[in-house]
Amino acid sequence: MNWIGRAAALDVDVEVPAGTKLFLLAGEWFCEPTVRARRDELVIVVAVHQRATSGQVWVKGHVCQHQDPPECGTGSCFEHQVLVSAIRMNLAGQR
Repeated sequence: MNWIGRAAALDVDVEVPAGTKLFLLAGEWFCEPTVRARRDELVIVVAVHQRATSGQVWVKGHVCQHQDPPECGTGSCFEHQVLVSAIRMNLAGQR
């Protein structure tokens, strides 16, 4: 599925286990499909869609006080496009 509607989806070689913490800097994730966020977020991953569009993947996770069950009361409270390069930096221990 093509979430942005401008570029063909490509397979991405990035595996992010559930529970992984990603520290995303402003500009590395999108609050709307074409609008980069202006704040940093610490996201506890629930799932990452393994299809990329323009170097981005959809990340579903928590930014609330994550517990079992999470304080936000939903399966996730963060569902946004994230740059694959930011995920790779986190997984490489560069954050």
